[in-house]
Amino acid sequence: MKTMEIGMRIHMKGGPKFFGLDQVNVALKAGASVVSVQEGAVITSKVAEDLDDVELAITGFSVNVVIDDSGASQQTARPWWRFW
Repeated sequence: MKTMEIGMRIHMKGGPKFFGLDQVNVALKAGASVVSVQEGAVITSKVAEDLDDVELAITGFSVNVVIDDSGASQQTARPWWRFW
């Protein structure tokens, strides 16, 4: 069993960016299966701070995907043109 973190970060100028999806998809294509999806974290950024308070903005989230890769192929992916 393996736990992988996936999620999204939101940047004001660059927009949303996803992370971790490629690793999970590679494992699934190799034959792994999802056991559970669990809560992860809220990603925040400090917006302002004074003597009494810190103001944070929510800028993303993550979740944990638990996969069973015991039956997955350990072969690495090759470009499609090498199969012919």
